[in-house]
Amino acid sequence: MTERMFSFLSRNHKKTGDTYNPLGGECQHKCRYCYVGTLKKMFPGVREKYSGIPRIKDKWLNEIKKFTKDDYVFVCDMTDLFGYWVPTQLIQTILDAVRKSPAKFLLLTKYPQRYIDIISLGINIPSNCVLGCTIESDIDHLITVPVKNRLRAMADLSAMGYPVMISIEPIMEYTTGFLYNLFRINPKFVAVGYDNYGNELPEPYLAKTMGLIVALEQAGIKVYRKTLREKNGIENCEKEQ
Repeated sequence: MTERMFSFLSRNHKKTGDTYNPLGGECQHKCRYCYVGTLKKMFPGVREKYSGIPRIKDKWLNEIKKFTKDDYVFVCDMTDLFGYWVPTQLIQTILDAVRKSPAKFLLLTKYPQRYIDIISLGINIPSNCVLGCTIESDIDHLITVPVKNRLRAMADLSAMGYPVMISIEPIMEYTTGFLYNLFRINPKFVAVGYDNYGNELPEPYLAKTMGLIVALEQAGIKVYRKTLREKNGIENCEKEQ
């Protein structure tokens, strides 16, 4: 099973799932598994838009007008709207556009503390949004925002009453405590999937991943299955752990 975009997104405007990308500029997370770098090499337009400083163009911002009440849209699938390097004013401008739309939107970040920072400044997250976070594991396999910070921020947002979701993609080897932390967050739903791009990540065995999925579902948490397969590079992965 290979699912490169979230299956719950509407497909009224794009076959792979509706997206809204009003923010340009280079993503500073620089995740090893990110596919945007490959797209930038292939397509000059992508390279131009996702290079340089964070910025918005009216043309990009106004693309939101095509979405209707029947659409479920992923905001900024090519960068992180809530990245630490994105000016607050740009975030507010995009949230204001989202707030006026009749559609439903998925926000997704690797820096969920920024949600809390934005809220503390008096900027309301629109009610037509689900607040998502990518949490690949409860182990810091890669140099990015520490996993414990992401887990804590998402639990805090859930406790504040915001609808939250967790994207465990690409899934990486995790400890037995991962499930407990996910229960603490109590997300509306979770998406689980393996790496699609051959990055030789430290992956769990498929049986272990399926055990995680079953445990979440038994707890009443909706799970969207994305790319599910046996782990690659077994010998290399075991040496890295």
